[in-house]
Amino acid sequence: MAPPAPDSDFYLFANVNFKPGRYDAWQKAYDGLGEYVFANEPTTKSYYFGVPPEYKDDISETTMMFAFEVYDKRESLYVTHFNSAAMGEFQRGAVPEMATGFDLQHYASLGGFLDAPGDRRECGVMHDAHVTCKSAADRRAVADSLRRLAASLGADGLVGAGVWTWMAYECLDNETDLRIYGRFRDWDAMKTWDRRAEVLGLWEKHGWKEVDKVVQRALIPTGKGWLHR
Repeated sequence: MAPPAPDSDFYLFANVNFKPGRYDAWQKAYDGLGEYVFANEPTTKSYYFGVPPEYKDDISETTMMFAFEVYDKRESLYVTHFNSAAMGEFQRGAVPEMATGFDLQHYASLGGFLDAPGDRRECGVMHDAHVTCKSAADRRAVADSLRRLAASLGADGLVGAGVWTWMAYECLDNETDLRIYGRFRDWDAMKTWDRRAEVLGLWEKHGWKEVDKVVQRALIPTGKGWLHR
C-alpha cells in the first residue's frame, strides 16, 4: 500500500516537565481528562505519550514526558480542547506537579504513515527528531527530500522491517524547523531503519549543508492515550 498523501490535520508535539516524584499525581489528573476527551472530543484524533527509556522500569520517577497529539484543525485544540470543564479540572490537579509550563510546538504533515500495520499495535520504542535548518530556503530543500522519502515508502515494507510509524512534518511556528517521528517494533528495528540507504542519504545530502542542528531522543510508550481512533 502506498503512503497516504500529506493530510490537513494539526499536529502537536509537546514536552511536560515534572517535579521529581510527581508523575503519578500528574497522571492521576490526566486519567479523567483522557476518558472525557475520548468520549466527547472526536476531533482529538491522537493522544499518545512517551518517557525516556531510563525510566522504563520506574515510570513514576520520570521528570519528563513527550506528548504527540493530532487534531483536525487548530481550533479543536485551542477552542474545544483547552476550554472544556474537564481540562480545567485537569489543570487544577496537574499544574502543581509540573516544574515548567507546557512546551507546545505545532506542525503540518509532509507525509508518511502514522500506523503502517493498521491495527494500532504498540511499539517497543519511538524516536523523535527535531531538525532546525539554517534558513527558510534550507528548510524547503530538506522538506522536499522528506516528502520524496515519505512518498517512496510502502506499508508492507515498513511493517516487514518493524517500523510501525514514520512521518515527517514542517513546523507552523517558524520557517526553519522540521520533525521526524517514528515508532518501531524494538530497538533493533530502529537501528536497522537508521542504517537504510535512503535514510543515510537524507543526512548525507543535507546534514552538513542545510541543517543547523538536530535534537533527537528515543522514548518508550507510557501505555496511556491512543495512537488514533
